[in-house]
Amino acid sequence: MNIKVKIYSCYKLTYSCIYKKILKYYYGKDFDVNSAILEIEDISENNKLNIQSQRNKSNYVARTIRIYENNILKHIIGLSNTNYDLDKKIEFDLGLSKKGKSTYGVNNYHANTFSKQGINKIFDFYFENKATADLKFYILDTDKPLNTPNNLYNTLSYRELETIGFKILNIDEIDFSNYENQCHSKLNKTNLSFSSFNKYINDIAYISRKNSSNIPSFLQCEEKYVIDKEGNRSYMIEKYTYTFKSLSAQGYDSLIRIWCMKTLADKEKTKIEFILGKQYFAFEEQKQKIAYKFTNPIIQTLNKANIKIEYLTNEAFMEEKEKVDNTYIKHRNENKLRNQNLFRNNIRKKGIPMECSVCGNDNSIILDAAHIWEVKAIENAPAKEINDFIKIYDLDDLIDKSSKYKNELFFKKYSLINSGENGIWLCTNHHRLFDKNYYCFETKDGKILLHFNKASDALEFSEEMEKYNYKEIQSSILSKATKAFIKKRQYSIAI
Repeated sequence: MNIKVKIYSCYKLTYSCIYKKILKYYYGKDFDVNSAILEIEDISENNKLNIQSQRNKSNYVARTIRIYENNILKHIIGLSNTNYDLDKKIEFDLGLSKKGKSTYGVNNYHANTFSKQGINKIFDFYFENKATADLKFYILDTDKPLNTPNNLYNTLSYRELETIGFKILNIDEIDFSNYENQCHSKLNKTNLSFSSFNKYINDIAYISRKNSSNIPSFLQCEEKYVIDKEGNRSYMIEKYTYTFKSLSAQGYDSLIRIWCMKTLADKEKTKIEFILGKQYFAFEEQKQKIAYKFTNPIIQTLNKANIKIEYLTNEAFMEEKEKVDNTYIKHRNENKLRNQNLFRNNIRKKGIPMECSVCGNDNSIILDAAHIWEVKAIENAPAKEINDFIKIYDLDDLIDKSSKYKNELFFKKYSLINSGENGIWLCTNHHRLFDKNYYCFETKDGKILLHFNKASDALEFSEEMEKYNYKEIQSSILSKATKAFIKKRQYSIAI
């Protein structure tokens, strides 16, 4: 069998160092790599174009290595970016280009551009050739001092790629220890696919804690409350709705994220819709621009992957707001302050992992949205107590100032009761104990405070916490507003 490897001239030096290793991944460690023919495809237009100009050519997918068997394309390898770009280094050393943004041996790439930037072109090339070829990825710099390939966002992206069906050839070279520590999970490198939609969302929440702009703040679920034959109650998710943004590199990030979500939702046979809302941003000249859709190249890739995106117009936004107002009016007319579906979705918007805050159970079927300041207590609270609570703890943001009902006491109570800041996820067992006030949380560090009447019961609960290695709730839960709600609960049960 005749094996030919093709590399474009703009990556000739960088990729020539690794193609033999890639061949062994496909054909085995005993394969004679020197028997393969290496062909450098010159796209420099007789040396008129510099390295970057070659890479920018729209009709070539530069960041790929292509392997042909008997002149038939069989394997497409998508490459990550690299902080050790030999081609650009040599060009600069010879005085043929200015240094530019990319400096050899320096971390030149933002976390979500190292492996994802321009990835849509790689997918498009694969879709055009999938009749004969497969697609896998290879991560560069794994043997270099910079830790870019192992950072949290990149390790998340490797799991996303495998979930949608594309493996990383050299995954054995990736260090997932930081990821495992942050996401409280042990990974199996032979199968990195996410096991469930909920697990995926939880890992995004864990990783995004230090950068709230990356949290899936607009994931909402339509749920149905069900009771089985044994009388067990649970919420069954009927549809996911994910609203997101797509500026610059985030467009590549969103492409992979929604593809991964679609794959997992289909696996669970649950409907999912994606909405891209308008987003405002400013350039250096301070002129405001509006991003309201993906760029055309990413739209083309989404279409080829059979993923449809809805774009949120001003009219649609006003319709959604009107629905919110109508729901509130309905609850007010029925004198019902609790809106459990709204409450659960507001906790999701907070971006905290959907798992029991006490034991870590992430089975969505048995997870309850638990109120910190009890519903009954808020219902019975006089106007002065409600207004003082909002004022003392500076919680005006919890009351929608754009609502024409903002001054109504019922609206304020409705907002507090159904605020995501007033909620945590608990499994049904620990929710029951929480509602009985057997424990609460310390506002400073989230430490679990026991409130059992019997010392033996307290000891049993404490031993259970030791077993799960949970002594406090996650710090990401303890926002300023959530601490205020915890203080109200502590006061009510005299902790």
